[in-house]
Amino acid sequence: QESRGLGDVYKRQLLYVSVNTRPDIAYAVSYLGRAMSRPSPALQEAALHVIHYLHRHRDLGLRFVRDGGRLYGMSDSDWAVKHSTSGHVFMYCQAAISWASRKQKSVALSSCEAEIVAASDAGKEAVYLQNLLCELGLGAMGPIPVSVDNTVARNLAYNPEHHERTKHIDRRHFYIRELVEEGRITVPFVCSADNLADFFTKPLAPAPFTALRNRIMGYAH
Repeated sequence: QESRGLGDVYKRQLLYVSVNTRPDIAYAVSYLGRAMSRPSPALQEAALHVIHYLHRHRDLGLRFVRDGGRLYGMSDSDWAVKHSTSGHVFMYCQAAISWASRKQKSVALSSCEAEIVAASDAGKEAVYLQNLLCELGLGAMGPIPVSVDNTVARNLAYNPEHHERTKHIDRRHFYIRELVEEGRITVPFVCSADNLADFFTKPLAPAPFTALRNRIMGYAH
């Protein structure tokens, strides 16, 4: 009974909300989803904690401001011994319009590889959003910035040469390099403290969590 109830809460409520309107619970819900095949009382308590958070902050929502419609994104990863976590967010009119927090399918052998995987996923979303905005008549805005906070990963997006320490990285993860060469995106460097995608890769203390949440959801302007 409890296991089935937890599955319903996750699939019908938390997952829908985290994907569509509340980026502030995306990381928590993503982590809960990794253990749905083996539900437990501890997992149910964690899910209820997220629901209580939503209830306490039920007045929060995405707040957009007309500012000329500049689209930009950021990506990040939390390198783990096994499967790392990828995160990205795209901002438009000073609030998030797309975000993701998900476990990487392959095992990254370095932080650089984890960052490349995350950036490539973000690049796919950048192309989709660029095409969508053009279809809506909002015009082509040129290459979309997809910022990263890893210097080596950023350099690999521009450098066509394979280095000794990165030649093991799967070719499919260098999709971001192809997008750079085609002029679809750019890959600026952003310091970790200003990388909004960090919000989607790891648990944060209350102060940085609130600060990033306000910026992502449009409450910082």
